[in-house]
Amino acid sequence: MAAAGLLVAATAGAAFAQSAAQKAVAARQEQYKQLGAAFKTINDELKAGSPDMAAIGAAAGKMNTLAGKIPGWFPKGSGVESGAKTRALPAIWSDAAGFAAAQRGFQAETAKLQKVAAAGDLAGVRAQARAVGGGCKSCHDKYRAPEK
Repeated sequence: MAAAGLLVAATAGAAFAQSAAQKAVAARQEQYKQLGAAFKTINDELKAGSPDMAAIGAAAGKMNTLAGKIPGWFPKGSGVESGAKTRALPAIWSDAAGFAAAQRGFQAETAKLQKVAAAGDLAGVRAQARAVGGGCKSCHDKYRAPEK
């Protein structure tokens, strides 16, 4: 009877851990969708005949806020080993220092984007949007698996 109780407890613990990892992955993916939507807003405005600097500024602020939270989106155990559908590569955890440096670099670029947007500097926004895109790419190249 005690062995059966331990088996149930162990199974429930594993299910809870997997559920927590799956929740972390789902939350991470939702936050990245928000980040991508904000960046799309900026890029769409930059393509418009008369870009809305207020919309660009709001989106840049959202990007910078989200960029500061990225390190918390990757708790240990929320990679592919969790069974959750994720493109996060193991290098995120095995090269934690490199991943953290990439995240700090990305946040620095989003902070610059927010600053030039707040100043109403359209040319600066155009240039900085390219730098932010480069920050996205540099991290994706090393820490995210390609789409299947």
